[in-house]
Amino acid sequence: MPFKDLDIFLQAARAILQASDPYSIPNLEVFYPLPFYFLFVPLVGLPAPLVYALWTALQAIILVAILRRRAFVAAFAMPVLLTLLLGQVDISAMGLYAALQSSIAGGVALAFLVLKPQLVLLLAPWLLWQWWRVDRGQIFRFCAVIGIMVGMSFLIQPDWLWQFFARSGERTRANISSSLWGVLAILPSSVWLPITVLVVAGVVVWAWRKNDFAIVAATGLLVSPYIFSYNLTPLWITVRRFSVLAGLAMLSWLTFAIGAWQSNDRAAALLTLVVLIEIVRQLPKRLHGKDR
Repeated sequence: MPFKDLDIFLQAARAILQASDPYSIPNLEVFYPLPFYFLFVPLVGLPAPLVYALWTALQAIILVAILRRRAFVAAFAMPVLLTLLLGQVDISAMGLYAALQSSIAGGVALAFLVLKPQLVLLLAPWLLWQWWRVDRGQIFRFCAVIGIMVGMSFLIQPDWLWQFFARSGERTRANISSSLWGVLAILPSSVWLPITVLVVAGVVVWAWRKNDFAIVAATGLLVSPYIFSYNLTPLWITVRRFSVLAGLAMLSWLTFAIGAWQSNDRAAALLTLVVLIEIVRQLPKRLHGKDR
């Protein structure tokens, strides 16, 4: 159904304006923190077709502004197409990923990204650690923005955090996700959890020790148990070569077909693995470029 997720965001925002609990709306998949839905409050009063057009135009502008010439190729990748089709926020998240490396806006960008926490489960603590060491002003900006949004949420609905955790558990479908949790679900159920935990822990330690933004960002998407294929859209900012981007776009159609055949999203994890391999291959060149 086109714009299915955007419709959910709008219904939740409408409930907030009506002083109702969005988490209690029957058959509505309200899984994000309450401040996330504040972002859609300005769109509530507009006709649905206008909202769809404005939202799609905004995502297209962000895609072109961030990827520039690469945007045309990236637009044919299934994660990007699904983001546009569902009315999701992952192209906007890609823009925030780009802003994370800014010396001014990084802390603010992270504050908005944690409203969709599955995208930054690893990246957020790594960035906060980096900023603690070299730029504590980013932490101040992050805490200030988060503090304002969370404070407003408690004023509007004092029990929202409890309701959020009660509902968000319904989204835990790790064994079919586009992550290592989904890939390793081919193992017998009796050993799937302990083996996956060990593998994920090892990959996280490896990425943390690499101490590279692109590696940590991609690894975070690979190990998050809440990731689905459209959530991989922010990966495209880490891919610089047209040939690799075109290959990923074609591969994404194959993984989408496999996912439709198997009724799960596991195959899309292959996209993250390919991107991660490309990032590691290009790491010496990027480090050499910084040294020059």
